[in-house]
Amino acid sequence: MVSQVPPSSIAASKLITEHPRCRILTSRAEYRSCHIRVPDDTQRLAAVLVGTKYYSFFRLIREHQKTLQVAARLVYRGGEVVITKVAKGEVIWVYEPDVLVDDSVQEVVLPLAQRRSESGLWMFLESAQDYQVCHIRVPDVAMPLEAIVVDRQYYGFMRRVQGQAEAIEFSERLGSKGNQSIITRSDRNYVIWVLEPDATIA
Repeated sequence: MVSQVPPSSIAASKLITEHPRCRILTSRAEYRSCHIRVPDDTQRLAAVLVGTKYYSFFRLIREHQKTLQVAARLVYRGGEVVITKVAKGEVIWVYEPDVLVDDSVQEVVLPLAQRRSESGLWMFLESAQDYQVCHIRVPDVAMPLEAIVVDRQYYGFMRRVQGQAEAIEFSERLGSKGNQSIITRSDRNYVIWVLEPDATIA
């Protein structure tokens, strides 16, 4: 484990590439540039969005070995980082768990590659033409449920959230339990719908 090796050692910089709290992103499709706000700081910070996590700018470093050494020190202290490549070297970004979501963050648009999970258990539909709103009945629930139909499958209303990242994170949690879901956008909100395989039209 990197956290058991002194951060100043060469061994730390070699092991950091295998540490779960350090990722080297080789493709621009793996992240999206944005700006965020964090508590106790009035300034917007340059950041990248990776999956559902935001990382703020930490440092630009020209030498690869130095980048790994700095990343190792950050991880050794309990941090989580990602590294991206730029023309002048490499950039280290530090995970920000307490991001304040404002309009600039909320409007981040997913790259096409991120509009469906790798597992295929959730999908992001941008257009209302991609689905039809309806009401369904499901076993053990007396009242009809608001739902959408996509490819002849019914998805019942699950939750409405403000941020895209929050919607994806919730859908990932559903997917980890084997549930298939769809994310749609309504005004300034995002709606999560979960597959109801035993549903009938109300």
